[in-house]
Amino acid sequence: MNNVGLIARKVGMSRMVDDQGQLTPVTLLQATEQTITKKLTTDRDGYQAIQIGFFEKSEKNLCKADITRLRKNEIAKNFTKFTEVRVEDSSSEGLELGSDRTVEIFNEVQSIDVTGVVKGRGFQGTVKRYNTKTGRRTHGSHFHRRPGSLGNCTTPGRVMKNKKQPGQMGTNKVTVLNLRVLDVDLETNTIAIKGSVPGTRNGFLYLRPSIKAKPSKAGGKK
Repeated sequence: MNNVGLIARKVGMSRMVDDQGQLTPVTLLQATEQTITKKLTTDRDGYQAIQIGFFEKSEKNLCKADITRLRKNEIAKNFTKFTEVRVEDSSSEGLELGSDRTVEIFNEVQSIDVTGVVKGRGFQGTVKRYNTKTGRRTHGSHFHRRPGSLGNCTTPGRVMKNKKQPGQMGTNKVTVLNLRVLDVDLETNTIAIKGSVPGTRNGFLYLRPSIKAKPSKAGGKK
């Protein structure tokens, strides 16, 4: 089985009850309609990859370049978003041009990796952004939540790189590894995974079989 995943939309969070009556928080992810719209080869592009098209709209909302590329590859659907996924062999089974991708690829998968853009938190200080310690709350303290001294003395006499300072927090791409798959619903094309994932509701995420899968434990996916 190749390690290529699919694009899913974050529906929201819920909970499931196991055989012991314990409640487990889960995130519901629904795979949107998506198709392999292009193949990239080493001879022509310098690397092996596939392009997945998703988020279908009316043809009038597509640019001419997208329409030309889709129709050239005999893709009748009108996708407006595309993502590339590196593969070892783009000619392997299941990666045919024009083939649709569903949650069925996770039917026998115990854990997955989820990649997405975290929520934006705006401009934040070092306490919230990096979980640094605060100053004393007693009389005489002048830097309760401030970062404190930044520079050095004569040598080197400058602020060092990677110094933790206030700034924009969030809106960066992160990957959460080894999230356990609890249920795969082929009828609604939805997958339920344990715990939370990055991103906002209705945001798009990339799911793939875990590259560092842990041994399965009792009480996992049935």
